[in-house]
Amino acid sequence: MSSQQAIINVVYPKEAASNFDMEYYIKTHMPLVEKIWGPLGLKSWTVGTVNPESGFHVQAFLVWDSLEAFEKAPTDEIFADVPNFTNASPVRWVGHLHGQGTVSS
Repeated sequence: MSSQQAIINVVYPKEAASNFDMEYYIKTHMPLVEKIWGPLGLKSWTVGTVNPESGFHVQAFLVWDSLEAFEKAPTDEIFADVPNFTNASPVRWVGHLHGQGTVSS
């Protein structure tokens, strides 16, 4: 098993007539993600909006213990919740985390 952390970037494209309920996503969906995936290796998540011209509603970054932990995690309940906050089809990019930091002022 790899000890290198994995980072998953999930974006929700703005498609014709697509919508996105940010309040539901933050208050309901992400706690569900934490509940199911937290014990399986999810370390953190961050959600943000992007430039309106980007073609995306939202992007989420999820950091995992490893790529293997992410690949083994069940997805059915989490994916079944997607229609509750958007009708856009999520796109994800999967990779390894090579560095990160927190800047203090």
